[in-house]
Amino acid sequence: MGVPHVISALSDKRSELSGLIAHLERQIDQHRADLTHVDAVIRLYAPEIEPEAIPAKLVRGRNSWFRPGECVRLACDLLRDAPKPLPTSAIITDLIRMKGIPDGDIRAHDLIQRTVLSTLDRARTTIERVMVGGSVCWRIRD
Repeated sequence: MGVPHVISALSDKRSELSGLIAHLERQIDQHRADLTHVDAVIRLYAPEIEPEAIPAKLVRGRNSWFRPGECVRLACDLLRDAPKPLPTSAIITDLIRMKGIPDGDIRAHDLIQRTVLSTLDRARTTIERVMVGGSVCWRIRD
């Protein structure tokens, strides 16, 4: 038999994962029932609509670095104070520094880069993408 503390830790982890799966399956069952009810009401009010044809809405997960809306607020603050459009790398570097993330954490840097890029792309009403000297830069929309 293996080392007792390793087996104990693995047993605890398996128990935790098994419980989480059971909980999520109950949630899925409840959501499926709710969806069935919503589909039935859609059919009552608009029989010509096929509820299955309505595309699913993408659910974005939250990240541990930014509260909801914080990333776009911080990016806007940086761009508002900048005398000229900022390159993406400068925005990312400043946000990493502001959040106190260690420079050596490459995985966190990559995840924050994706978060910032998607945030900047979604903020089209307030933030504008411009080309400056062959590189992508960002500025507050006039």
